[in-house]
Amino acid sequence: MARQALSVAAEHGVPVEALCLEVGLPLAHLEDPELRIPYAVLDTLLERAVALTGDDDLGLHLARLPVVDPDDAASLVILTSANLRESMERGCRFQRVWGDGERFRVEETERGVRMRFTPPGPWRPAHRHLAELALVQFATGVRVLTGAEVFPLQVRFVHPAPADTREHEELLSCPLTFGAPHNDIEFSHEDAARPFIHADALVNAVFQRQAQQALERLPVTAAMADRVREQVRRTLAGGDFSFEAVARALHLPPRTLQRRLAEEGRSYVTLLEELRRELSEDYLRRRLSIAEVSFLLGYGDPNTFHRAFKRWWGMSPEAFRRERTRQEA
Repeated sequence: MARQALSVAAEHGVPVEALCLEVGLPLAHLEDPELRIPYAVLDTLLERAVALTGDDDLGLHLARLPVVDPDDAASLVILTSANLRESMERGCRFQRVWGDGERFRVEETERGVRMRFTPPGPWRPAHRHLAELALVQFATGVRVLTGAEVFPLQVRFVHPAPADTREHEELLSCPLTFGAPHNDIEFSHEDAARPFIHADALVNAVFQRQAQQALERLPVTAAMADRVREQVRRTLAGGDFSFEAVARALHLPPRTLQRRLAEEGRSYVTLLEELRRELSEDYLRRRLSIAEVSFLLGYGDPNTFHRAFKRWWGMSPEAFRRERTRQEA
């Protein structure tokens, strides 16, 4: 992605080496396919590229560049998957090959299947371009991989609508929502099951093994907050997700875990709150009962869930469900 941004900048006459020096990214590092750079560096690079080129739709233009790397087994897993739904699930499974963190998440919906994209870290202007790049690549890639005129049911972006959305409409060819709670792209059940033209179960199994080996070669550098979040997610419904239980599961003394989270600027309480808030929306969209949602979020009393939900969303779970149903109709 950094190389793509520099390529577009060079087309606008921006001195690439000087830009790399400015953002703290030695140009020689981009020749190493195994090197991983901080997301903050990529964000800064994208923001400076926008400023220097005047290209306010940089993410859209990056999405037009080729992205399949013949040496990247994880990309080839997607290419040879049976259909869109399978490719989404496997892409999420191997996403750490491309970058740390849970950026992509696949969700079932009433109408089909949805991929959510969340750029890592606190919001920055670069995240608009990352979201547009990710979702436009997804939409155009599906057409290439199926060999059919497949279009999303809906695309939503967190950022406000830019002054001119004509290029977005041309590339995505579906209803667009800006200022949404999440960045995501949704496809129908029919299109999610549409076969890929390069589908090959045997070859796909070979690429999966290679992608798994690539995952296993990566250093165990997941942020402590991510590890805590994953442990809580596994035990939230009916398990022991107390701070002490999470610390035991991670083989850490509670005081050490507390210190490690503090070093990342996080706390157990805020992580639990964020996860519950995020999952509450997903569960309500699945038409689960309020009692079921309360249980799945680890609340012993539905009234406690109601109070928490009103604090998160400014409305009751029932009103939230009605409002989201109306928006998606």
